[in-house]
Amino acid sequence: MVAVHRIHFTAADIARTRLPTGTSRVTETLFALRALRGSGDGLAAWRAEVRKQMRPWFRVLGAISPPAEPCLDLIPLMGPELDDDVLLSRPVSAVREELRWFTRGARALPAVLRGLDDDLGVRAQVLQALRGFHDIAIKPAWATVEAALHADRARQARQMTAGGVGLLLETLHPSMRWDGTTLSIEDTRTVDTELGGQGIEVVPSYFLRKPVLRVDLQDRGRVTLAYPAAVAGAAGERSPRLDRLLGRTRAAVLARIAQGAATTSELARHVGTSAAAVSQHTATLRASGLITTSRHRGTASHTLTATGANLLAQNETQA
Repeated sequence: MVAVHRIHFTAADIARTRLPTGTSRVTETLFALRALRGSGDGLAAWRAEVRKQMRPWFRVLGAISPPAEPCLDLIPLMGPELDDDVLLSRPVSAVREELRWFTRGARALPAVLRGLDDDLGVRAQVLQALRGFHDIAIKPAWATVEAALHADRARQARQMTAGGVGLLLETLHPSMRWDGTTLSIEDTRTVDTELGGQGIEVVPSYFLRKPVLRVDLQDRGRVTLAYPAAVAGAAGERSPRLDRLLGRTRAAVLARIAQGAATTSELARHVGTSAAAVSQHTATLRASGLITTSRHRGTASHTLTATGANLLAQNETQA
């Protein structure tokens, strides 16, 4: 039986569901650590390049992001950027709180992390490893990462405008189910989370491969739902399987809608065909339930449905 994490929304939580702007280098660095262990999702070339450059002193990273969840959540302790002063100045009590969460259950604290709470030397070693990993794994791809996440946030904003929070949550990821009051996510254990009226922040990640719910222990329990951006993976490459399923041009149109191209003229420019041809393809995609189309002052704007988003996600993972 699949374990499910159920997140319960009140009317106040739905009203306070937010799409923050901005991209965090710390968040993407930590999620890239998780992605480094994966396979078969369009990041093979990136993994091979990063692994060639890994150094023995990076072993602390394996302790931060072990094969079995949870990972040590350094995001509340470091903020959005790799700023040494932020982590080094955190009080002992704040670090200990995160370590208690990390080691809940039967997990022992890894030896390389002992002293992280009260030894600035250990904190400096963690910072050195994170910065080194960022420089080889994140920095070379940062422009691509920012562009991809900007496009995904724009798409989610359109989803929210078109269909409210319900459409937003329905289309985030195929492992998630929304029934109007409860968001269910496949997880390693069954958990229920009550948001308590504070709502939730919904943020995309380039390197994340499945949704992750984060609770910020340093910020009054603020809850963030991180999800894999629809444009994540092989830097904009489209799955050959999707081409075979829909046809190359129609698959390109669907993928471009996911990446932020909304109008017929934008799609024609990106795909390299005429507006009339795009109109034919969007009509088929709409009839198949993969997109919806709205019109404003004669301009047609296209938006993914939950079915369309799930199709893209499933074909990315099965490419």
